[in-house]
Amino acid sequence: MEREAARIEVVVPVSVRKISPEELENSIARVVGEVPYLSYIQLQDTMDEALNNWLKLINAKLDYLIGLLTREKEGFGDLPLQKVNLSEKGISLKCHEKLNSGDFVEIKIVLDLFGPLGFYLYGRVVWAKDTPEGTLIGAEFVKLPIDIKEKLGLYILNKERELIREKRLG
Repeated sequence: MEREAARIEVVVPVSVRKISPEELENSIARVVGEVPYLSYIQLQDTMDEALNNWLKLINAKLDYLIGLLTREKEGFGDLPLQKVNLSEKGISLKCHEKLNSGDFVEIKIVLDLFGPLGFYLYGRVVWAKDTPEGTLIGAEFVKLPIDIKEKLGLYILNKERELIREKRLG
């Protein structure tokens, strides 16, 4: 069977936890630590070009630090690294918790998309296989807004480009 979406295997900070259908009902996929819209407002240039450059640099550093602190506050800094198989439609990975087909999960994951971003993703377990280290699951994303799906697609595309570049360079 051919898949509809491109998939990649990557090692990323990630955690999974089982959630109830009621908790899922009140949740939607979202990004944590994204540069706010206000950062894109063009600053009024001063007459001093050096001062302009310093102000822009300070603004960029503040955006980075605010994003970092926000991700840390949400617990994204403590996530363990793990190999996952990721697409715009779903993910497969190992969980320490016993999960079954039909369960719902919350996935916290950090992806580097022009800087690290924390994602809260939600999924329905499509398949589950018990292993000595835990449960290997395949989850289909649910409650995934189009902007989050596009960010996942962009991340996958960038990673595929990196792999192709690495193969070319040997």
